[in-house]
Amino acid sequence: MSAIRQRLTWVILWLGGPYRRLLLAFLAAVGPQVAYRLTDLGAKLMYWLLEPLKLRCEAQCRAALGDQVADRDVRAIAEQSYVHRARNLTDLLLTKRYLTPSSFGRFGGRIAQPHLQRLLDAQRRGQPVILVTAYYGPFDLLPVFLGYNGLRVGVVYKQHGNAGFDAFRRRVRSQSGCELIPVEQAPRRLPEILERGGTVGILADHHAEKGGVPATFLGIQTKAFPSVGLLAWRYQADVIVAGIRRVDDAFRFELIIEDDAPHAEWASQDDPVAYLTDRYLRALERMVLKDPTQYLWGYARWGEAFARKLTARAASPTPA
Repeated sequence: MSAIRQRLTWVILWLGGPYRRLLLAFLAAVGPQVAYRLTDLGAKLMYWLLEPLKLRCEAQCRAALGDQVADRDVRAIAEQSYVHRARNLTDLLLTKRYLTPSSFGRFGGRIAQPHLQRLLDAQRRGQPVILVTAYYGPFDLLPVFLGYNGLRVGVVYKQHGNAGFDAFRRRVRSQSGCELIPVEQAPRRLPEILERGGTVGILADHHAEKGGVPATFLGIQTKAFPSVGLLAWRYQADVIVAGIRRVDDAFRFELIIEDDAPHAEWASQDDPVAYLTDRYLRALERMVLKDPTQYLWGYARWGEAFARKLTARAASPTPA
């Protein structure tokens, strides 16, 4: 069985390049529902083939949710989270065809009121805003929808190892006017934008082994980057926790504002950085728990050492 898994995995990975090049034309012809069904089938096959990934997804999901859901539900949530991750590529491909300034609202892309007006007012007044999000749902599409809502946001992103795919993803994510900032340039560019009263977007769902502050996420110890709180304190910025969620199998979404912390609301805190760090973590937790199948459980959220430990434990035979 292991040899079959390895051979099938090699064939699928070898086909990856041609597959991506042909997929755009194919998906345009078959439409979103068929496209997602095919994506789901491929994702479930890969999930079965990549046993270490499967073990990691289930182990981290179980560690975070094990006291809230049954073990069979953990397995289902972990598998579906990988399916949602695979759908991100399909989302990007469909975006080129379906999302435009006049059509995005039909796909659930409008930010609900009064949040949209508040963000637009802040942009007009030159009030700095930090949007915080996580590896949740179709997070690649968040900059697209923000731009089509009339917001100009500098969004930090991590470049993909495949240069061709990275260039494609960058074009799609910036098509509505948001600026994509490579993570290496963020220490210089984010202060520039906030200084002039702009809005920045940060995917803050990382374990900061070096320089992080002790915290918990979904009940598990982690270290969080203090950068959100430090930037907000330095530039008197509002902090908003936002995300995006899939709502069906027909290329429809929901934009979420999970928390809104205006500068005036937290400025008098004894330790604003610690307060904001805890507040955005709790907001991200609420977002994940509303639909844990859309969270990226295969990502080493609590650090690579923790993920490896959990995976090794899950792979070990249970003592008699």
